[in-house]
Amino acid sequence: MKNKKISLGQALIESLNSAIAHERGEVRLETVERELAPPAPEFSKNQIKQLRTQILHYTQLEFASLLNVDIGTVRHWEQGLRKPSKSVYRLLEIILKKPEIVLELKGA
Repeated sequence: MKNKKISLGQALIESLNSAIAHERGEVRLETVERELAPPAPEFSKNQIKQLRTQILHYTQLEFASLLNVDIGTVRHWEQGLRKPSKSVYRLLEIILKKPEIVLELKGA
């Protein structure tokens, strides 16, 4: 069965009619509830260094390359001069939980 093209105006009218029917209780919309992931934990400067050295056994240069950041950024994190972004915290969490994923990135 071919989809019939309708004009933008017609699509808007149909959408508004559907919204009105829903508001009146004539139509029930399908909903999906999902649980959102909690925020990533923050890592201290020591935890970042431990992840790099004790779990991955990486140099700062290797770790910086893995995370696609400058080596100076890693130094600053480990010295406590800067904090990683929330997205980097999530990456660190993933690496901590599944360090084997790093091997896949290296092509090992």
